[in-house]
Amino acid sequence: MGLALIEKIIALFLMLFAGFALVKKDILKKEDSQTLSKLCLYLISPCVLFHAFTVEVTPERQKAFFLCGILALGIQGFFTLFIFFLDKIFPMTVVEKTAVIYSNCGNIIIPIVAYALGEDYLIYITAYIGVYNILLWTHGISMFQRQLKKEGKKGDFADTVTENVGEASVLKKLSGFLKNPNILAIIFGFLCFSFRISVPRPLGQAIKDIGGMIGPVSMMVTGMVLAKMPVARFFQNKRLFFVTFLRMVFFPICLLLFFKLGHIASLLPMGKEIFLVTYLSAIAPSGTSVNQFAIIYEQDAEYASCINIFTTLVAIVTMPLFVYLYLWMI
Repeated sequence: MGLALIEKIIALFLMLFAGFALVKKDILKKEDSQTLSKLCLYLISPCVLFHAFTVEVTPERQKAFFLCGILALGIQGFFTLFIFFLDKIFPMTVVEKTAVIYSNCGNIIIPIVAYALGEDYLIYITAYIGVYNILLWTHGISMFQRQLKKEGKKGDFADTVTENVGEASVLKKLSGFLKNPNILAIIFGFLCFSFRISVPRPLGQAIKDIGGMIGPVSMMVTGMVLAKMPVARFFQNKRLFFVTFLRMVFFPICLLLFFKLGHIASLLPMGKEIFLVTYLSAIAPSGTSVNQFAIIYEQDAEYASCINIFTTLVAIVTMPLFVYLYLWMI
């Protein structure tokens, strides 16, 4: 299984270079990636997440799902506490802190799990995504809100952000959260999973087939974005390498030791494979949501974009390597 999994992950990243080549050869434009990205975000990804819950309901799957959620909460808690104390010794910007804490556990990991492990394992990534989004839209966004207030920025844009986002009521925040099609897919999928509700076969097949496109489409979109990124920009801020080291090397090693010494895989009969999904979600590149928050709160969005793209490039090497180490050690 180990070698086959590594080969599939490498094949998935090779799809990235297909998108890269299409833009470099002027067959497509970088701007075309926006259309494909919207297609992936608002249609393909929700189909994948909903379809993940259409597996046969068993007590073992239910137990594994909730254990993955608890483990995700613990991992994100560790990331948050570590950065909190590190910031006391080595001050970091809000962009750097959130980029290290919050990974791209959706766009990158969903296609990897679907392509490399199979559709039966997708349900376990929804547990991580659920915990991740709750923390991102509470703790993550509050970090940017505090920074905005700390800087005391004035002006219509900052005031609008504070009024509409920073000081929004709980109901407004919840409403915006629930409008996310990926969250809706998880909620409806979880309800179908819990109450054993089956969708009509033609609809289920359509959802499955649309979701099957996520691997090639999402990776080619990433390649298209990378094609027009000036290489020199990565070397303008040397702190980028420190942030990348924390996100892509230090945390994966810490979690690998935790999984090994804590005998986490022994908690379930198929624990090694199931918790690999959680491990992949945790060691993914920096989350794209950090870029969006940086734009809204005027916190060096260009630097945030560089972190996201550079960690994605580094992931081409680090993720297959750490998956190999996981399969060898656990």
